[in-house]
Amino acid sequence: SAMGAAIQQNRTTNGVATTVDGAGFDQTVNLANVAVALNAVITANVNNGINFNTPAGSFNGLFLNNANHLAVTVSEDTTLGFINNVAHNANFFNITLDAGKTLTITGQGITNVQAAATHNAQNIVAQFNGGAAIANNDLSGVGTIDFGAAASTLVFNLANPTTQKAPLILAGNALIANGANGTLNVTNGFIQVSDKSFATVKAINIGDGQGFMFNTNATNANALNLQAGGTTINFNGTDGTGRLVLLSKNGAATDFNVTGSLGGNLKGIIELNTVAVDGQLIANAGPANAVIGTNNGAGRAAGFVVSVDNGKVATIDGQVYAKDMVIQSANANGQVNFRHIVDVGIDGTTAFKTAASKVAITQNSNFGTTDFGNLAAQITVPNAMTLTGNFTGDASNPGNTAGVITFDANGTLASASADANVAVTNNITAIEASGVGVVQLSGTHTAELRLGNAGSVFKLADGTVINGKVNQTALVGGVLAAGAITLDGSATITGDIGNGGGGAALQGITLANDATKTLTLGGANIIGANGGTIDFQANGGTIKLTSTQNNIVVDCDLAIATDQTGVVDASSLTNAQTLTISGTIGTIGANNKTLGQFNIGSSKTALNGRNVAIN
Repeated sequence: SAMGAAIQQNRTTNGVATTVDGAGFDQTVNLANVAVALNAVITANVNNGINFNTPAGSFNGLFLNNANHLAVTVSEDTTLGFINNVAHNANFFNITLDAGKTLTITGQGITNVQAAATHNAQNIVAQFNGGAAIANNDLSGVGTIDFGAAASTLVFNLANPTTQKAPLILAGNALIANGANGTLNVTNGFIQVSDKSFATVKAINIGDGQGFMFNTNATNANALNLQAGGTTINFNGTDGTGRLVLLSKNGAATDFNVTGSLGGNLKGIIELNTVAVDGQLIANAGPANAVIGTNNGAGRAAGFVVSVDNGKVATIDGQVYAKDMVIQSANANGQVNFRHIVDVGIDGTTAFKTAASKVAITQNSNFGTTDFGNLAAQITVPNAMTLTGNFTGDASNPGNTAGVITFDANGTLASASADANVAVTNNITAIEASGVGVVQLSGTHTAELRLGNAGSVFKLADGTVINGKVNQTALVGGVLAAGAITLDGSATITGDIGNGGGGAALQGITLANDATKTLTLGGANIIGANGGTIDFQANGGTIKLTSTQNNIVVDCDLAIATDQTGVVDASSLTNAQTLTISGTIGTIGANNKTLGQFNIGSSKTALNGRNVAIN
């Protein structure tokens, strides 16, 4: 503190009726009561309570120098810095707030230079704490905070704000009593609490950019109940950037059971962190109810963050409606299980961060504009569900390819954008159909298609473009199998199909039943299984071969359903290229089924099949 009139006092308690207006403190020589000056440090030497009765009183800190729990009464609005018990760390200040009063905690510490220069009531140097410093945000001496018999308020407005990575931690000795009468405001800093009683505060209000963190014992079993009995957690800034962090605690509250929903009106960033131990975020009313935000654009939370680690699982047992979602794994292979709808809305985003995680959905979900962040992350989609979004392997470096979307059986991958020019997948590693079922694709994709079962089918809507290969690389945790592709209309597949035969070869590609539709194949190797076919349906259709490679091999039978239908268009090939069709073309016999047209460019063309029936 500055010198002169602002010399800092160190006032020590010595009497029974200890009030900061002067009684019960060290005094002048003639023992007149002298009020404790603003910004003083108060050393509690005797086993008597202290009453903060100075209107708008503001003091640097409280120091426990007595081997007893001490009662502190806040009878006028008061601001305190540190609250320390280093000299008697088994004892605490138990603080009661009178009706309508506010205690604001700044956590302001004191330097050793300041501590060595404090004065007593006689204006004589009386070193505080032997001249030793107290760190900023030292609240080690806080015991029970009692909101009393009527409404009162506790404010954390840290002079030296803490962060989520290094919060101010209130240890297990810091408890709440009469929380139903309490309001707790975090206006500056991140505050982490260790006792479940903080969840009983009637209203916790988190300001913009500030945070409140639960890492506590459980209300019952292994769950902490949040927003029970009419309590609320609110994000009351203008931007809604306050954060509520729920830390699953090993052997304590691993789960969070929420009455109602957290966040909303595009405010509030809620994080479920299961880095330490598996944990759950649970909608108390059941999984078919919102636990984050509400189901409309303005009702979403501002953000939802899930933090996991290798071998750890985060389960969200409720619906999630948040504008921006982050899924991060401290080390690769953390697991996130969504037990119900996830929906970021029409302008929402999902970002994968830090290390690759695995995400499982169970209901139709919309991840919005999704960035896999160049991580080998995987989203799995169960039978009969739709995953909506626009997925990019690495938004910050489009040259990178990352991210896998795996369908267990039937399913649909849909764009979240109303603009048909926005790719559904852009440089992601793969879209996988791992089981028996039909996976429906539309729009533009830059990804490999992988089929993991002989009963796996990719069904391509009219106009679908696959900038990528089919069945070149084994599925995540699986193997390639001779599945199939069917078309609803025209489509393009730019890469090779069926990696060298074997299990990767395709059973079949079925064209749309429409003479005006074309399948454009840009690959140099179109490999079918033994007996694998490209099927022309009754109305024919066109296969267009556009590869620029020297040697193009179509190792499939071309099956014709109606005589003199179907077109193979190789007209763009040049004299430097050789086209080999290894399979049969059509049917020769009593019931001829001939290909309607074969357009050959200037390439060398070899038809190696046993039967070739071309009109």
